Amino acid sequence: MTLNPLFRETMRAAALGKSDEANRLYDQIPEPEISHYNMFIVAFFAVCLEVRFKDDQSFTAIKQFATEMQYDYRNAEPPVKQLVIEGIIRAMMGEEDLIQEISPADQHRTQLLAIRKIVAQSPEMQIDLAPFLADAEGLAAQWAQAE
Repeated sequence: MTLNPLFRETMRAAALGKSDEANRLYDQIPEPEISHYNMFIVAFFAVCLEVRFKDDQSFTAIKQFATEMQYDYRNAEPPVKQLVIEGIIRAMMGEEDLIQEISPADQHRTQLLAIRKIVAQSPEMQIDLAPFLADAEGLAAQWAQAE
């Protein structure tokens, strides 16, 4: 399965904090492909987590990231919830049952905010997002075939 090229461009804009461009591109994604785009978001989130937590996947590292994220987005409305951040990350790292307690809307919003934070703090991702987007595309394609 080949993913729509708009997925990469939309995610690139969102990851780099270009909200207006990301929204404009998102509006061009055909409605029947939105679920595949959402899967791509989760795949890119997984790639970002791999970058951020490659050296330390401990509960302490996850909690620290969640605390930082809550501070970074302290003026967000609605507020970013520390337990949601921790739950989503831990679910992606194997504690799948935690995701059951988090609404799809909170998952989506928190993943996008975390992606933005991780990309902003990763020199390697700032230099060239292309290989990371390609990894996410491959992962999303694998998940789509497994459905």
